Amino acid sequence: MIEDARRISPDTIIEADLCIVGGGSAAISVALEYMKSGRTVVLLPGGGPHQTSSAIDLYRGRVERPRTHEPLEENRLRMWGGTTTVWGGRCIPFDAIDFEERSWVPASGWPVGLDELKEYIARANELSEAGKADFDARSVFPEKQAEILRGFDDEDFATWPLERWSIPTDYSKRYRTDLEVASNVRVFMHSHAIHLQVDPGGTRVERVVAACKPERSFQIHAKQTVLACGALENARLLLTSKDILPEGIGNHHDLVGRYYQSHRFGVCGYVKLRDPNKDFMYEFERDNEGVYCRRRFWLTPEAQAKYKTANVIGFFFRAVSDESEHRNAMVSLVMLVKTLLGGARKGPKRLMEIIKDQRKELLSHLWIVLNDAPSLFGQVGAVVYTRFIQKRRLPIILPQRKSNHFPLFYQTEHVPLHESRVYLDPTSTDDFGMPRLVADIRFSEVDYHTIRTFVNQFKQRMEQSGLGTLHLSNADLDFLAHPELKKFNSNAHNIGTTRMSTSPESGVVDTDCRVHGVENLYIAGASVFPTSGHANPTLMLIALALRLGEHLRSKA
Repeated sequence: MIEDARRISPDTIIEADLCIVGGGSAAISVALEYMKSGRTVVLLPGGGPHQTSSAIDLYRGRVERPRTHEPLEENRLRMWGGTTTVWGGRCIPFDAIDFEERSWVPASGWPVGLDELKEYIARANELSEAGKADFDARSVFPEKQAEILRGFDDEDFATWPLERWSIPTDYSKRYRTDLEVASNVRVFMHSHAIHLQVDPGGTRVERVVAACKPERSFQIHAKQTVLACGALENARLLLTSKDILPEGIGNHHDLVGRYYQSHRFGVCGYVKLRDPNKDFMYEFERDNEGVYCRRRFWLTPEAQAKYKTANVIGFFFRAVSDESEHRNAMVSLVMLVKTLLGGARKGPKRLMEIIKDQRKELLSHLWIVLNDAPSLFGQVGAVVYTRFIQKRRLPIILPQRKSNHFPLFYQTEHVPLHESRVYLDPTSTDDFGMPRLVADIRFSEVDYHTIRTFVNQFKQRMEQSGLGTLHLSNADLDFLAHPELKKFNSNAHNIGTTRMSTSPESGVVDTDCRVHGVENLYIAGASVFPTSGHANPTLMLIALALRLGEHLRSKA
């Protein structure tokens, strides 16, 4: 059932077997798996079906140092469905090396391995409507060349790995009916969890305090509780629930909120190929289920060990910031629409800030659109159909290959650091009286070395193969010399604030995602990842959520 929590009387007590705090893909995945047990489930999604200004304000916080992180309310959605209501649908599993302890990557290694998670990755891929969990171009497209560019791959680079793309599936719409008709499920729209009340010994959650408006709270008394409200809010709720445990729940060793990670990404240089029309797998391909797939440049595990880098991938994309020399009207139009619509979703104030910050780039894109408008006529119809009419949406509008101008996009693993963290701001609270967060994200020399190595080795390999040249501008060279100066935006890849470990001295949750020292409190989402890999976190967090739901169902 889906209900409006605003109709619940203050001080009402609701009993359940499981209470899930959150309304995004992690929360919904846990609920879908657990409800098969027949036991009762309550979801507190932290909002309603639409983003509101008051919900945005609840995410507002502070950034420790300018340019090191976007405003905390910018990329997160406090609503039913979470970021699956706006995501692009990119589905990528972690690589085997991501789970390994690497001597050159501090705090690396997971207490579980890839083999243990493969079943759940496959199910997560299915739940996200991204087809069969086969990410190898050699088996998915056996009749085609495996490499992006024939003759490029060597011991340092592999280009057969695939990324798959969801429809993209909005979990709040796709699985609404399943939850609505289930007699043992109650979704309380517009409800926000504001406190976890533990017993006097601090070893068990007795109730979850929730509210729709300040001073109008109600309680969920559940046998088990799962936090699934994102890496930042998971940590915040643990830290702010400190009436019994002054340091916060699960925080005996000062680890809640620490090892905060994301990804470094951006465009550096562009490739001009010897022949962009020959032996070049550039555009998106569709498998036999109609799922869009695309190959990428991956620095192999052997190369990562040789050069002492973190995990990293790249692909040809489009210019993403401070430049529009691609001179393609379609790409510029897409950039304008995405930037302005994305800003509008974040509220008028943030939209004006984005326009002010990116004024030069936006005007440059507008100039290209106006000057090259005739070239749009043949493309707009195809784009409208593939992006907005057909059920499975074309993921990205790429520059045409005839331009022979292919910006190189990189995305790197973020090395986990103890000092990279979020913590409570003692000087500011939200409307519910909860302390706001402060983000103090940190990067290491390994992160910057990874970017430099990937770009430099890619340039060298491109030239050695004779297939083309990576052109680096003076601005690109300045960036590679000082990548730490680049403004950082997490793009909603919030990872690692309640990391998984075998002991409470090194993490917050155990291998079942249960909070160390608390017998009935679990965490779902990317906050439990010990490392970030290079992959967007959605597929892996859904896989772990399904695994958690199955574990809880087995205990029901």
